[in-house]
Amino acid sequence: MLQSTNLLDTPDLDPPMGDLFSFRTLSQCRSVWTEPTDGESGAPQRRIIHSRVFTPTGKATVNRIGFHNAPGYHKCGSHQEDDWIVDLRILTLDTPNSNWRELEYLRDLPPQEADKIHWIELGEQETYGLILEIRRCGIDDWWTPWNLAANAFVVKGKLHEPIAPRNESLIQVSQIDLSTLPAGLQASQRDGKVTFKSNFLEVGFLLSRTGFSHLGIDQQGQGKTQTNLLQVGPGSFHQGTMLSPVGDIPVADPAVRFRFTGTVSVNGNKIVYQLQNQRCEQSYRLEWTVFPERIHFRVNRNSKQTLRAWHSAAWRMSFHAPTAASQIIAMIDPQGQSGSFTSPAILHAPAHGSFALEAKGQAQARLEVFRPRDRIELELKVGESPRPEGDWQLEAGVNEASWTFAVTRPHFPLAENTPDVVRAAIQQAGFTGLNFRPDTATLSNNGASMHCPISMDTWSCQCLRMGELVPSLRSEELLRLSLERWLDGGPGYAGGNLKQDGALHSGEDEYLMTGTAALLGLAEYLSKAASSEWIERFSLQIERKLREMKERDLDGDGLIESPYRTGTSGSQQWSTCWYDVISYGWKDAFANALLYEALQHLSDALPKTSLAHWSAPLAQWKTRLRDSYFNTFYNPETGWLAGWVCREGKRHDHAFLAVNGAAVAVGLVPKDSAKELLQGLLEEAKAVGMPSAQLGLPGNLRPIPDEDLSDIIQGYPFGYYQNGGRTHAQARHFLRGLYAVGLHEAADAMLQELCEGFADASVFGGCKSGLDWRYWDDRPCGYEGLLTDQFGIIGLILERYGVDPT
Repeated sequence: MLQSTNLLDTPDLDPPMGDLFSFRTLSQCRSVWTEPTDGESGAPQRRIIHSRVFTPTGKATVNRIGFHNAPGYHKCGSHQEDDWIVDLRILTLDTPNSNWRELEYLRDLPPQEADKIHWIELGEQETYGLILEIRRCGIDDWWTPWNLAANAFVVKGKLHEPIAPRNESLIQVSQIDLSTLPAGLQASQRDGKVTFKSNFLEVGFLLSRTGFSHLGIDQQGQGKTQTNLLQVGPGSFHQGTMLSPVGDIPVADPAVRFRFTGTVSVNGNKIVYQLQNQRCEQSYRLEWTVFPERIHFRVNRNSKQTLRAWHSAAWRMSFHAPTAASQIIAMIDPQGQSGSFTSPAILHAPAHGSFALEAKGQAQARLEVFRPRDRIELELKVGESPRPEGDWQLEAGVNEASWTFAVTRPHFPLAENTPDVVRAAIQQAGFTGLNFRPDTATLSNNGASMHCPISMDTWSCQCLRMGELVPSLRSEELLRLSLERWLDGGPGYAGGNLKQDGALHSGEDEYLMTGTAALLGLAEYLSKAASSEWIERFSLQIERKLREMKERDLDGDGLIESPYRTGTSGSQQWSTCWYDVISYGWKDAFANALLYEALQHLSDALPKTSLAHWSAPLAQWKTRLRDSYFNTFYNPETGWLAGWVCREGKRHDHAFLAVNGAAVAVGLVPKDSAKELLQGLLEEAKAVGMPSAQLGLPGNLRPIPDEDLSDIIQGYPFGYYQNGGRTHAQARHFLRGLYAVGLHEAADAMLQELCEGFADASVFGGCKSGLDWRYWDDRPCGYEGLLTDQFGIIGLILERYGVDPT
């Protein structure tokens, strides 16, 4: 049986505050960028792996290290499978200032027996730190998961020194003078903090320790800044300066230590913190200047020695995901610990507003999401170098940097005839669908959620129409990074590998739409933005994806099928498409409509590339798919398309709006039938009393019986979540169909209603708010609070009213 005692789980000290524990231990999980080592043939040239790091505050002796099977990357909509370590590298630190030394490198390890630990005997190995680096795993191969790193390891040994004691010192106030402020800015002092407020922003500064107490933004300039975007509260402190040297006592951590001495002064709109720590010979001068529409931050860090740190920041901002899934939109810096990004960047808080970030000098910045703790942490660093193992080197000498946070708004060029409500929707939500995560280098479900290549078509329809977001930051680069992760095998929601009956298969064999949506996003990128060099670099990966997709046509009719998800009534299976708890299966009308559009774009993009030999086969495939599609899915009893045809040959038709719209928009419905088909659905919507689209469109107009739903959603009424719930997600497809057949009046009216929900930010909110779905009586019935697919509507707006940004 697994043993419970484990140095990695040694608890750090907690504050004496009842159940407000910080849950910190002497270890951490860490994600790092890496390149292939010798012997890693076939690995991506650049990937993110995960490790478990033992971080004692002094010397320790390790006798043995064990590992066992543990949960892998959970793809949702599939069973949680135990993964196993295939390649493991163990690094040790002989002294706090030495380089990491390879202790063991084990390759081609088999899965362990259930509840059995594989032990590595080390005798009396003295160390100041360990990195247990999983370089390859059983299920997702080169992309090793956080869950496995967090749960697979046992380290036996002892600490030579007691855990560093509590030491929460305070800094002293040297001056506060708020008599002179810029016009439009107010200030107040209360409860140990100074707060500045304008119509655009509100920022509070603590006086006894570095850190924000409040950060609020209203990009509309209406003074609605009272919502605090930060995670604050007693017991654990995640704001301000952080410093935890390798092999030594933490100087400033989120729980019980702040070992800096120093002062704070406030003179008008300028706040200056002066900090010193003699033990590690570090001093900081932190200067913030607040203006009505921007904040300026200058840092001077002076060090007499080079210092290694487990974690460090001149200033940390920890955002509260349930308040807003705040995100950084930026280009990544793929080295060392993941999450680093470059300037310029956008800090966006959905429903609140955005800051344009510009850095100068020796500035570094990184963002990391801690979903289980509802935290999104932005770290500003000065004069630090990321080390390949994931720790940081604070350079000696005088190091200087500055950042400007300026309130900004989307400025996508729109035609003169754009309705006011559509313009308002762009102003409010234009950045919100760009749910980029620098720590995973991909657009995601939202800023604090998982990666979802099944949404690639949603991202391409936005990113390829937005152009420059702020100077020198172009939206298509976010799409490129997301495509690269998918092409290189990075796992995600409904992606990566799945395990069934002991064998692995691609998740795209179950979730057909993951492959078709991602292929559509790729096809649009190839035809509109990709360089010839990029195409050549990823040609092998692209060819592999095309080959795998073609092999999913199991019966030769041009349509792809899932051998795993049959779509049969009563199977309780999850879906083959984005509507994941509806039992779409076998032949999926939604996934195949996206595939057809992908083949259209690929036919335009590939002839002039090294993949030109695919042009003729893809053209033939496209013809077969088109010839089969309508006869397969058309339901003569209703006059529109079914959502899927199950393995038994039965059409499953519950008046699906997005499915029919997508098929019409790409030309899969005969022209003489397409308009009548969509008019029939509009009449059905009126007959069943579909509410205004302000809070979204239902995916289906007729109730889906439990036998056509997965087990998790059975027993709920029509209008709940995916069984007729209203959402902006995927709504763009129905409108695209309306526009394609000339039903402009109906489409424009529906688009403007959808834009009302964006303009007043009523259809998206913080994580777990549930605002992403609504019953027909308007009550929330969602879960995430914000789904990236809701914002395909922004792409549709730019398609309808946008002016070419180039």
